[in-house]
Amino acid sequence: MVRKMRTANYNNDILKQLHEVMKKCDDLSCELKSQKEEYTARIAVLEKENAELKEKNIKLENEVDRLKKQINNDSNNSSKPPSSDIKPNIPNNREKSGKSPGAQKGHKAQFLDKKVVEEKIANQEYEHEIINIGQISEDYVSKYVIDIRTVVTAKEYRFFKDKSGKYNIPKEFQPNVQYGNELKTICSVLNTEGVVAIDRLTDFVTSITHGKITVSNGSAVNFIKSLSNKCETLVEEIKTNLLNSELMHTDATTGRCNNKNICVRNYSTKKYTLLIATKGKGRKHIEETGILPKFTGNLVHDHETVIYRYGGKHGECNTHVSRYLKGDYENTQNSWSLDMRNFLVSLNEYKKELISKGIDRLEDKRLEIYSKRYDEILANGYNQNKVFKSQYYKKEEKKLLNRLVKYKENHLLYLYDFSIPFDNNLSERDLRHVKTKQKVSGYWASMEGLQNYLDIKSIIGTCKKQGKDFYKIISDIYEGTPVSI
Repeated sequence: MVRKMRTANYNNDILKQLHEVMKKCDDLSCELKSQKEEYTARIAVLEKENAELKEKNIKLENEVDRLKKQINNDSNNSSKPPSSDIKPNIPNNREKSGKSPGAQKGHKAQFLDKKVVEEKIANQEYEHEIINIGQISEDYVSKYVIDIRTVVTAKEYRFFKDKSGKYNIPKEFQPNVQYGNELKTICSVLNTEGVVAIDRLTDFVTSITHGKITVSNGSAVNFIKSLSNKCETLVEEIKTNLLNSELMHTDATTGRCNNKNICVRNYSTKKYTLLIATKGKGRKHIEETGILPKFTGNLVHDHETVIYRYGGKHGECNTHVSRYLKGDYENTQNSWSLDMRNFLVSLNEYKKELISKGIDRLEDKRLEIYSKRYDEILANGYNQNKVFKSQYYKKEEKKLLNRLVKYKENHLLYLYDFSIPFDNNLSERDLRHVKTKQKVSGYWASMEGLQNYLDIKSIIGTCKKQGKDFYKIISDIYEGTPVSI
């Protein structure tokens, strides 16, 4: 009996211990479950934070790449103007030609020729003044000094009564005293072609005449306005000749007028220049000028997609895209961009060589070879772009690749048609003075004043292209002499 009781107590102890162990297991299980949930939640938070940090890191890397590109971009590898370069030594954008510095072989030297001077004296083109040095005799040696002098003249016009006793005085002689056309021509040329500000212009007139003439700023401005009004017929003639041309260049630059952003667009050929101020660069403002909507010839321009609405064939400026390709290579070190740049530039040199030999087109087989090579370089570019790490540069490079694919015909048009140039430098040269003028003046006070300046510059630019004496042309315009260019 006692043994049975001991056995029962023993079993009860084991059972009790088992229950205690099971309870501890349950407690541990609950604790582990709680800890698991806690750690799971913490892991989820950390994973979220990690994902956010990764995304932020990518954005920061892209921002760093963007800022690096912004700092590294200059006029040598992008479309930024040279004036924006911040490097202490601004590089020369031109490629090395291998030619020695200075005048090249065949260049016609310019110097003062005694024979020419004596011919001009004989033809009374030069006023002749003799200064004798030493004992006068029949035996002497002549030396010439070519110079100019400023003489102030006052032309007096005397009007007499006609048979009816009236004075027939033209309207232009309404003031008792007025400035002559030669002075107006000098002021107009200095202000436009010479980029001399009005204040300095009037000071110059006073200085060069030794204080005998003092022109007010208002009078100088009126000279420019008067000349522009007299140029209307000539400007319309330039416009007509541009519309009749087979090839035309166009470009635009921004400026400030009356505290607002404005645009100056040029329309240019090898013989004519036309500059027009508008309030913007968009389609509406382009059509307001009335040039491109009427033009049916071929156009050369920068990558302005709105221009593709007008004209016939379109050639894009390869100098601009060459800069972008150079910038891409500097930022990514991907070889395709350098290959494409060298490809385009070398083909242009080859084209020049053919033209010098009298060849005006490429064979179809060669064009096909060059077209395939263009595609091969771009295919290599896409492959290199896929494995590039920087998301920012990768995206920027992809845009450039897509552009070269979409506008392949326009970038290679200079090969298919030798009349199409490699670049749009003609437009850039015709617009460059606008930026120079803006740096001198800061801004224009009115659109009318700006257009007056552009009308005169259009005529001067056209005269220079045709080798005509623009000073005489402007003088003739003031005189009312019929002029045609």
